[in-house]
Amino acid sequence: MTDTQFGSFIRDCVVFEDDTENGLDFDTFYGLYISWCVLGRKIPIPDSAFKTALELEGLKPIKENGRRIYAGMSMVGPAARDYVVNSVPMWNETALDLPVAEIRQQAVASIA
Repeated sequence: MTDTQFGSFIRDCVVFEDDTENGLDFDTFYGLYISWCVLGRKIPIPDSAFKTALELEGLKPIKENGRRIYAGMSMVGPAARDYVVNSVPMWNETALDLPVAEIRQQAVASIA
């Protein structure tokens, strides 16, 4: 990934909120990147190279409740919607009170 690609990914997909302790864990961050690559028809780099790119940008995770998160970061934009929609478990409608389509719609609305 070139510096320009990484900068574009960050600008397109992430907002920083200094006043929150919430953030993205690595798996979510990398999944967001994969969605961004798929939508932009880019070839994704391996997760180890992605982690290195984050470190080179000065983005280091903190440990919270036994997991590492990138504090203050939230996902936005089309890649975030794609990631959420494709991360919703594929339950069948008989196991739920809500239809799957409604669950997906609610998940997408929460990040729009």
